[in-house]
Amino acid sequence: MYVELGKIVGVWGVKGWVKLHSYTRERGDIANYQTWLLQSSNATEPPQQYKVLNCRAQGPGIVAQLEGVDTRELAAALSGQTILVHEDQLPPLPQGEYYWQQLIGLQVSNLQGENLGIVDSIMETGANDVLVLKSQSGDEVKEVLIPYTDAAVKEIDLDSGSMTVDWDLSYLD
Repeated sequence: MYVELGKIVGVWGVKGWVKLHSYTRERGDIANYQTWLLQSSNATEPPQQYKVLNCRAQGPGIVAQLEGVDTRELAAALSGQTILVHEDQLPPLPQGEYYWQQLIGLQVSNLQGENLGIVDSIMETGANDVLVLKSQSGDEVKEVLIPYTDAAVKEIDLDSGSMTVDWDLSYLD
């Protein structure tokens, strides 16, 4: 399984360097990965592997030099591609911490055992992360937002694919 770490957003200079947007919590952490898989928006093609020769902060962004990409034209051809790594390349986390992609797809219920939906995505708000749940009742699909805090999230069980939250159904109206 692949994990998305960023996106190539343009070229930098004339020697084939690329500008990128990093999705890692600390933007410079993307430089910790020595091999990237680049996936075009046409996901029918398999991702292409590139060795990262150099990666560093440059002003407000990040720039990288990839093996075999030594002209501005070759770098421009990579613009818009997603930067992926294999999930097993991620460093292990301390007990009780999770990568976002581990939470996507978990079935969420409250302390009363009532089904609230499935984690569809997670967004950063500055104060805390927010779980975005999708819940379907008949033909109606609802979006439920729950803060990803210790006060709201009581248990995460990756083995069973479930999460328990302290969230009342009346909050959904």
